[in-house]
Amino acid sequence: MGLRGKSRWGRALTTVLVSITAVAGGLVAVAPAAVADDGDRAAAYYASVAKATEGRVATPEQENANTAAALAGGLHSLAASDADPSKFVAGNLVSDAVFFNGSAWSQTTIQNFLNGKVATCKATTGPACLKTYTVATTTKPANAQCGAYTSPGVPENAASIVSKVAVACGINPVVLLVMMQKEQGLVTSSAPTQRMYDFATGWNCPDSTGCDSSTGSTGLFNQVYGAAWQFKRYGVSSSFNWYPVRAMSGILYSSTNASCGKKQVVIQNKATAALYYYTPYTPNAASLANYPGEGDGCSEYGIRNFWMMLNSWYGSSTAGSPALTSRISGSERFATAIAISQAAYPTPGTGIPVAFIANGLTFPDALAAAPAAAAMGGPLLLTTTTSVPANILTELTRLKPARIIVAGGVGVANDNVVKQLAAVNGGTPVERLSDTNREGTSRVIAARAFPTAPIAYVASSLDFPDALSAGAAKRPVILVNGATPDSGTLATLRALKVTTVKIAGGTGVVSASFEAGLKSAGFSVLRVSGADRYQTSLAVSKDAFPSATGTTLLASGSTFPDALAGAAYAGKAGAPLLVVRVGCVLPGAANLALRSASIRLLGGTGALGTTVGDLAVCP
Repeated sequence: MGLRGKSRWGRALTTVLVSITAVAGGLVAVAPAAVADDGDRAAAYYASVAKATEGRVATPEQENANTAAALAGGLHSLAASDADPSKFVAGNLVSDAVFFNGSAWSQTTIQNFLNGKVATCKATTGPACLKTYTVATTTKPANAQCGAYTSPGVPENAASIVSKVAVACGINPVVLLVMMQKEQGLVTSSAPTQRMYDFATGWNCPDSTGCDSSTGSTGLFNQVYGAAWQFKRYGVSSSFNWYPVRAMSGILYSSTNASCGKKQVVIQNKATAALYYYTPYTPNAASLANYPGEGDGCSEYGIRNFWMMLNSWYGSSTAGSPALTSRISGSERFATAIAISQAAYPTPGTGIPVAFIANGLTFPDALAAAPAAAAMGGPLLLTTTTSVPANILTELTRLKPARIIVAGGVGVANDNVVKQLAAVNGGTPVERLSDTNREGTSRVIAARAFPTAPIAYVASSLDFPDALSAGAAKRPVILVNGATPDSGTLATLRALKVTTVKIAGGTGVVSASFEAGLKSAGFSVLRVSGADRYQTSLAVSKDAFPSATGTTLLASGSTFPDALAGAAYAGKAGAPLLVVRVGCVLPGAANLALRSASIRLLGGTGALGTTVGDLAVCP
């Protein structure tokens, strides 16, 4: 199988290096000659190993030797900025643009690279170092995977072979070089053995039988051509279809311990799928955290090490990846709110009936404002307590709302804020909606925005995520805080003619006794919750948007400003708003988002990291 580079068994490096000459690689079982039988042999093999891999699992000795060779060659330096484990995304290992670029490096570039990896060849017997090694090649006719390869009839050097095979098969030559180092340490070996050349990329070394020297697959040329042919086959053959692109698949953490489970991975392209067909194991957090060393009993290292080498030698392995998501953001929270407003209402001065203003430094009074803004047909913009930021005033001038509504009392937006707002566009009516506390303010806002509402949400007034996810549903959101429903909450629900109350959040935020009180008051009650804010957000979104396929919005679940403005946008767009972690999304959230025509991130990379943009799935 070959890419694993496993060193789980913890031998000392000096001990492992003794066995370097015994290394046997391993890539795939199907030879190029089997093109006509595409899928037949693979189908039988995969059935026998539960669709695990078309390759072999290396022995501990082999895999330790592979890793030792790479370490000895100095290939695990983190000097290259792209070789950074924090940038690793299991579903976007390498872009199609990089992986299938057969002309990425010229023959001269390859030769110079090899020259730089070994200063002096020390072999006194046996084959030469890779940088000077030559071997006879064979003319290959064009086939479904590769174009024709023409042999000059005399031995060719390694750089020529890698370059010509890469171009013929459309596989990045650096991928092939990484394979040779990964499997046999050939790139940096000063004294390689013939066996290292015979199984240079580990091609035709299936799990069931090990490397076979009788099939015409041995030798540097056959190994390089075979590996490129097989990688290309993964990308073009319909037989390889159980890791669909732009969909989620479960990838095993361990080749030997089923109890380690699987990671849910959104596979973004054919190249990443090809690597998982080749090595269907993904590194766990311990593996990534301890690079270049060992992780734990569930750690695999092949994909990790391949990714690190490729990024170190070539540069960004994911350059040219089409984005799964787009981002709406500004330089700070007020600018992000403006960017969201402009996404929701791109045409200036089109008779927007209302714009809501809420404090961007604290959340309570704004929570009910987001669904109210959506219901009344306008955005939610942010202010400070004492003045309106200039860029917010500029956005209000662009929007030309017929009315501006301030959510909250003078403690969150004082009279100077109202004065500044009233001067917009030469004089705009400004209305304040507030009460003596946050719960009362939410009731006043709900009553103003929703004449009637058969369904309303209640959510805790002490935190923001549950209420914001509920707000995207464009239903009244009533904030509560207490063991039982107070008279104001019940009166508001009845005035709105609510029949069904949905509780956003678990009993830790809205108690079971509160739920019982609602039922006793005659309301039908449904609790929508999860184990934490992220699970609750997913549950609320799935309940409110069971079949939404247009847009899904993602916002930070640890900071509130972007989600405040985003909830109003979500309500207008009829889109779920999922609050997510800074660096990853829940598997269910990724699945919900993937059914959408577009996925939009709200906020900058400080709020939602770049890995969220790749739909990196949380463990």
